[in-house]
Amino acid sequence: MAEASERTLYLAVLLSFAAGVLVGWQANRQRRRYLDWRKKRLQDKLQEAQKKLDLS
Repeated sequence: MAEASERTLYLAVLLSFAAGVLVGWQANRQRRRYLDWRKKRLQDKLQEAQKKLDLS
């Protein structure tokens, strides 16, 4: 009985760790995508502002 619960505990810890790694990896991907989108948006706004300054 003690061996079975120890194995269950080991599997639960391993599964928890794997889930944490997976969630962290996905969160980092989402963060990168957001930062890339924000960078592109700000660069586009900067180009628009520079065009307006060039026209005036």
